Amino acid sequence: MVSRSLTVFLLCLAIDSIAGHGRLMDPPNRSSLWRINPDAPPNYTDDQNNCGGKPTQWDTFGGLCGVCGDQYDKPHPQDNENTGTYGVGIIAGQYTAGSVIDVNVVLTTNHMGHFQFSLCVLDDPNGPESGEDCFQALTLEDGSAQYVLPNQQEAGYTEVPLKVKLPDGLTCDRCTFRWTWTAGNNWGTCDDGTEGMGCGPQETFRSCSDIVIS
Repeated sequence: MVSRSLTVFLLCLAIDSIAGHGRLMDPPNRSSLWRINPDAPPNYTDDQNNCGGKPTQWDTFGGLCGVCGDQYDKPHPQDNENTGTYGVGIIAGQYTAGSVIDVNVVLTTNHMGHFQFSLCVLDDPNGPESGEDCFQALTLEDGSAQYVLPNQQEAGYTEVPLKVKLPDGLTCDRCTFRWTWTAGNNWGTCDDGTEGMGCGPQETFRSCSDIVIS
């Protein structure tokens, strides 16, 4: 007979497999830092920073999302903002201005779509990010504004290593490095009026990491 504890464990694995999505692991984001640093607060659903889910993000808030992936209407500091539950100020990476850095994204379930990266200089390290206007877009090493996942159908666990260019001449004692994943697994209306997979409102994931640029 299978023990009760084993049954519960297997059920948890099944639920995680169904609910899993993605997380930024290099530099490790605030919700995932506990996986490599025991001093960081744990978030066992760190691959689900998806703005509260697609229906909440789009049907309730018209596409709005917290700057670091929390549901838009959560009080500030939100869990994944600086000074929030997981934004405790632990530095996840130290880099040089203008350098090209290695980035690694782990997708526990690959929903297609594309990635974008951005950066916010924290003017006040004792408070949350000021808002969306703080973040400036970054490019990949080749100058492109986004990385489009090459797969044409959903897939399981996937690691996506990338190289991202930091701005020339920009330094900061505390910066928030952000990954945004706009998924592409929902059917919708395209810009040209046709319909297709990946068109229209899509699920959005965000992760924020604390870095230093010198």
